[in-house]
Amino acid sequence: MKLVGYIRVSTQDQAENTSLADQRRKIKSYCVAMGHELVEVFEEVGSGKNTTDRPLFTQALEAVRYRADGIVAAKLDRVARNTRDVLELVEDVLQPEKKALILLDLQVDTSTPMGTLILTVMAAVATLERSVINQRTQGGRRSKAENGGYAYGAPRFGEKPDGNKELVEDNDEQVTIEVIRRHRRSGKSYGEVADYLNEQSYPTKRGGKWSSSTVFAICRRLKVS
Repeated sequence: MKLVGYIRVSTQDQAENTSLADQRRKIKSYCVAMGHELVEVFEEVGSGKNTTDRPLFTQALEAVRYRADGIVAAKLDRVARNTRDVLELVEDVLQPEKKALILLDLQVDTSTPMGTLILTVMAAVATLERSVINQRTQGGRRSKAENGGYAYGAPRFGEKPDGNKELVEDNDEQVTIEVIRRHRRSGKSYGEVADYLNEQSYPTKRGGKWSSSTVFAICRRLKVS
């Protein structure tokens, strides 16, 4: 396989020690041992809280899309905050393009049956974690709502809370949704739609860049094929 490597540290101090070099060494050793071609390695210094904070991660995914069969990282937390984010990356971005994710610390390679099995187990664990978190937050949400606060998390794209603390349509974002619908129905891929939105300066919910995963999530929620 042709692979793109992605390595990341969260601070400049870490970038100046051996962390980046260690990640790079592990990725190169893996590719040599498995007979994979490492076409490029993207190195990033950033917190990694979300993809908008990691422009080189977006570039790495674009490189995978056009030049490689998958992306490889030394550890899960280099590409995502938790297992749920990894699953979204695989299901929303990589699998639709028939690309693989390889995580060396978990021995996950989604191009293999064993890697798929491990990913399935991760999905089950993520579901359990989500259930536990939901149970813990219900009491707090009820209390907040009883005191007149907006208690339902961040509004989805296309919605916003009004003065009565209820969700209403966000007219500007609804315009963007119609653009997404139109371009998807014309046959454009999620990545091509994201590129168009960025070129035309359509804002995201949090002011970052559009990605194929963001467009996919909106389309899935609104059942846009």
